[in-house]
Amino acid sequence: MYSTLARTQRLTTSKLYATCYRATRQYSDKRRPPPSHPRDGQPAREDDWFQCDMKAPLLDAGFANVFEADPNMVSITENLTTGFRLSTGHTAYGPLLMVNNTAFTLKIPPPTEDKNGTVINPLAVLDPGALRILDVARPKPELLVVGGGANISQLSPRAKQYLTSIGLQVVMSNTRFASSTFNTLLEEGRSAALLALPCGVCI
Repeated sequence: MYSTLARTQRLTTSKLYATCYRATRQYSDKRRPPPSHPRDGQPAREDDWFQCDMKAPLLDAGFANVFEADPNMVSITENLTTGFRLSTGHTAYGPLLMVNNTAFTLKIPPPTEDKNGTVINPLAVLDPGALRILDVARPKPELLVVGGGANISQLSPRAKQYLTSIGLQVVMSNTRFASSTFNTLLEEGRSAALLALPCGVCI
């Protein structure tokens, strides 16, 4: 008698589970179409719902660049002794300021000597007026990469104060490294500007 009662309880429990499963499946069927198998694109079986929903999709073979570069992006392709070769095919001579895919040649004094005969880097005495375009450019750059020529040079105190007042971060390096950093930032979609002296300026 005990075995018959236990068997009846098991059958009742199985029917209950089966009824709940059918009700859940019918409810899911009404909410969305059957998924496709992740491998061959064929409709999945009803018992594959959980696998298809939870399993990560398979990746295609090969590699892709995760950054979508702007086709109109103007970058530095070569550092010259007296200037820069741009991705547009043009060559800019002398100090360069690049912002929003536009290149400007800066008219700033060349390296000069102080009263002690020490040669001064032009960036060390740079007038903030030469950088005014960074405040009116739209979109406004968030970072200024500065190349001091063959070596690293500090900006003048007045230029530093001006850049801080307009909320611009500054990264100092030599010109070759600054050009490479600037190109990388552009490829990443960052809004950056470049201020650089030619690599031939060695002070």
